[in-house]
Amino acid sequence: MALIKALGHPVRLRLVQAVIQGPCTVRELSALDGTGTSGQLYHHLRLLTDAGWLHSPHRGQYAITEERGKRVLLAIAAAKH
Repeated sequence: MALIKALGHPVRLRLVQAVIQGPCTVRELSALDGTGTSGQLYHHLRLLTDAGWLHSPHRGQYAITEERGKRVLLAIAAAKH
């Protein structure tokens, strides 16, 4: 349940949608509309990382975890309906 709860906020869902296209830097993610302040962005990224949706392969960069990739696609598809 914590996995889905982590995607329950529109900003976190938007971040995952961006990262699923490929690894993104914090700078790229902060350029997305509606991500809020840098503190808010890092808060959302930490929650997604703690839940196992994202990982940081390099400092300041986020990517989708391999084992969660399929789940993310299914969750995003379900959220759109």
